[in-house]
Amino acid sequence: MKKGLVFSALLLLLLSGGCTNEEQPTIEKRTDFTEAPAHPDSEKRVNWMGHWLHEHDRETIVQEVAQDFELMNPDIDVNLKYPQQIMGVRSKYVAAKYIVRMIKTGNIEWDVIWLDDRIYQHVAEELDDPQWGKKHLVNFEEVDGFTQTQKPFIIKDSIYREQTGGMIVGPYIEGYYNVIYYNKDVAKQIGIKIKHAGMTYDDLLSYVVAVDQYNQEHNTNIAAFYECNDFLSSQILFQNLFKSQLSDFDKAKKEVGSDEKNAALLKTFQAFEELGKYNPLIDSHNGNVWFKTLYLPLSDKCLFFINGIWMYSHWMGIDEEKTIKMIPAELPVFQKTNYYLGGYIPTWAVMKDAPNRDEGIRLLMFWSTPLVAEKWVRYAKAPTGLVGHLSTSDTANDQFEQFQAKITNRYGSNVHYSTNAGYIFGERNRLLQNDLDKIIIQLLDSEITAQQAYDEIVEKVK
Repeated sequence: MKKGLVFSALLLLLLSGGCTNEEQPTIEKRTDFTEAPAHPDSEKRVNWMGHWLHEHDRETIVQEVAQDFELMNPDIDVNLKYPQQIMGVRSKYVAAKYIVRMIKTGNIEWDVIWLDDRIYQHVAEELDDPQWGKKHLVNFEEVDGFTQTQKPFIIKDSIYREQTGGMIVGPYIEGYYNVIYYNKDVAKQIGIKIKHAGMTYDDLLSYVVAVDQYNQEHNTNIAAFYECNDFLSSQILFQNLFKSQLSDFDKAKKEVGSDEKNAALLKTFQAFEELGKYNPLIDSHNGNVWFKTLYLPLSDKCLFFINGIWMYSHWMGIDEEKTIKMIPAELPVFQKTNYYLGGYIPTWAVMKDAPNRDEGIRLLMFWSTPLVAEKWVRYAKAPTGLVGHLSTSDTANDQFEQFQAKITNRYGSNVHYSTNAGYIFGERNRLLQNDLDKIIIQLLDSEITAQQAYDEIVEKVK
């Protein structure tokens, strides 16, 4: 990594102790990055599996942090490589298998690993051990000063530990909200107006019906929904509808089954069966690899794309002009709630047996500063779990910033998302998510009925 600017490092020092409301740090993106090591003769190094390559300003913040960390720690050389460079592909499944291989062989090649809640879950499935993190990862709650760098609800609410086996594996840099994006050009072509807020399931169904009717009348093949085979968007919609039927935040996030949840499950299956009558999925969904087909919504191939607020960075990295036609809207509900589908997740963890464990901890503590919090909100147009001076709606300049600000103001910390099926069936049944995903696609492809789906999944509940 090329040596960073001294000014940037000094600014980081001034801000790392905290920001008040009156402080307005100057945030300027830098482009002076190279692959050359800053300290080729350093005795220490940290091997860092990065994230967000080719994801617009998210990649920029990674490069800036790496550069500034080296400048502030001249005794440490940062070896930053991205999953695409290490494994040949950006895939959470492949990353999980790579982590499993390091664990099983004892050859810890990367001190700091890419690890969010989904990757943790994939590793748990590979090892058949939901608690694997306690054996193999550093518990950051035991790192001096760490808990003060995270927003209080991250530390106080157990749901964040539950994402990663009952422990905190690193800073919660990334906050996110799940979104139903629509292509405004496609909506105009079909002749429908999409609600940005307050969308109900009935509204969504009417949009899907309109797409199907338009295709029949004009001999077109526009899909209502994008879908793929490795990052199921439909389960996001499913989870939000299911949780909205419960109308209670504590029930929605608690990993305990109940008769009420069973009733909500059947209702959600019935809703998906109805959607499936109108051929809603893009024809190529069985063969679509998520990271390789993100351009499809930009190419007017579908009306809706359901995923996280991070899509701004992905699409900006593909086509800045076409990104502007993707409009974020709140996910549809059965009934109004005071909570939303989203959350805060770690991005990296440190392997407990890493050869450069201490250097890895220092790097992630470097991430846990107010300056990084400010940069994240401005660069990624997304919330963060880091303590710091955060941008709010008064600085929102486009539809993505405005959406993020409105959701933050409306729901606060009442956000939750589960990467496993425990939110429906209870903690003992977390690993039923893959079975649920298969059923969701079968419903949307009109291969089974809601009752068949219900009977099949309930039979597997422990």
